[in-house]
Amino acid sequence: MDIKKILVPLDASIYTDGATETAIRLAKAHHASVTGVAVLDSPEIRSSIIPAVGPYYPMMVDAVQEKIQHADQILRETLVRFSQVCEEAGVEHEETEYEGIPAQKLLESSIFHDLVVLGLETSFHFETRGGRGDTLDKLIDHTATPVLAVPQTGAANPGKVMIAFDGSFGASRALRDFVAFATPFDPEITVVSADLPAEKSAFLLSNAVALLKSHGFSRVHSRASEATVEETFTPEFVADTDLIVAGIHSRRPIRDMFTGSFTARLIREHNKPLFLSH
Repeated sequence: MDIKKILVPLDASIYTDGATETAIRLAKAHHASVTGVAVLDSPEIRSSIIPAVGPYYPMMVDAVQEKIQHADQILRETLVRFSQVCEEAGVEHEETEYEGIPAQKLLESSIFHDLVVLGLETSFHFETRGGRGDTLDKLIDHTATPVLAVPQTGAANPGKVMIAFDGSFGASRALRDFVAFATPFDPEITVVSADLPAEKSAFLLSNAVALLKSHGFSRVHSRASEATVEETFTPEFVADTDLIVAGIHSRRPIRDMFTGSFTARLIREHNKPLFLSH
């Protein structure tokens, strides 16, 4: 499937800038359009203020409206900035703001796009919470659309790619989705298995390599490890990789063989672009 529509969830964090720049580069490579979506988290803003009765009730209503208006203003400014950056880059774009639960609205929007690009850290609840949000986790748990999660500096066009492959449904979907994603770039690819019997690894890796080569990728390698995933995927092992590709089980986010502590650590460290698919 070609990538023709790219969704960029917009929040108030610096990660949005990196995601936007990455989406623009991808859109140019794929001749695609980008859609910026911001979500006004009014339900949580309302629930974050303790209901009051009696003479204090009007004050609480005013406080809620003030917070909602402040958040709305920040999101509108974010949408304007997104539009300006896309316009300057000469990329076809559109922008939309919804009101509701961010993860839910973004999941609904992702159905109609070929790729979601967002930060490894999200801040869609910026008006009510501090620290890292949970929107990325919810997206990769439920969306059927591939997700490219990037650090705050964004992600360059992939030169060196590592595909974590165990033959599972999620890993297989990620492999096939990656083909469409990476076709314009012809990166150097290493397909890696871990903690599998030698015979099964040989079968999986040889066929994965053959599939990639059949799609025109010329620099494809494989590596099998009988060690555990944690012992195989050390920081040193992935250090010079531009992008890591992994599959995700639809009802067990960040728990499968290649999306256990390995991927959780990469998300937590916020420094390695991840291509994730169900």
